[in-house]
Amino acid sequence: MISIAPFIWATPYIHLHPDYCFILDSGNGTAVGYIIGTPNNEQFLAKYHAEYLPTLDSVKLPKPSMDRPAKWVGEELPTAMLQLLHSPGEALHYKALPQLVEQYPAHLHINLLPDYQQKGYGKLLMHRFLEKLNAERTKGVHLVLAADNINADKFYEKTGFKEYLLGGIDDEQTGEASLDGEQTSWVIRVKDLDLAT
Repeated sequence: MISIAPFIWATPYIHLHPDYCFILDSGNGTAVGYIIGTPNNEQFLAKYHAEYLPTLDSVKLPKPSMDRPAKWVGEELPTAMLQLLHSPGEALHYKALPQLVEQYPAHLHINLLPDYQQKGYGKLLMHRFLEKLNAERTKGVHLVLAADNINADKFYEKTGFKEYLLGGIDDEQTGEASLDGEQTSWVIRVKDLDLAT
């Protein structure tokens, strides 16, 4: 089976907003980390549906039934990921918190290989991404992470992101569950950007 994750959390950004994709190189041409995102979530979703979805292989990445949200665990995990792939605007935090993308229209994803974490590279990538958002006069940025991702949450806090919704948001509406079958809780972090620059 094809890995669905890159088609959700990486490939669309490379195609739709390449100016917001920054790669950390090991020094020998190997990518060891990245930060990617969009300056405007609404514009991203419009382009996603018009320009990105039509490029996907409908046999390898078929549109699933959207009648009920699949659980993010066990046999339903691939279906849950395909549902998100084909309808990212239906993600829990966008449905439950429409004001989030009004106040913080940009969003991002960042990832570094373990050997490159906690060495300042993540902070460097974040600085470069936020610098680009500031240059474009974007008023704010948001991100969502699993509540049990403690190390990432500490990193975001250190880079100036504040918790948007104290206590986070859970998946009662979607039935999403963590890998151990428990209900997943999500933390939303946001950062206001300096429009004076």
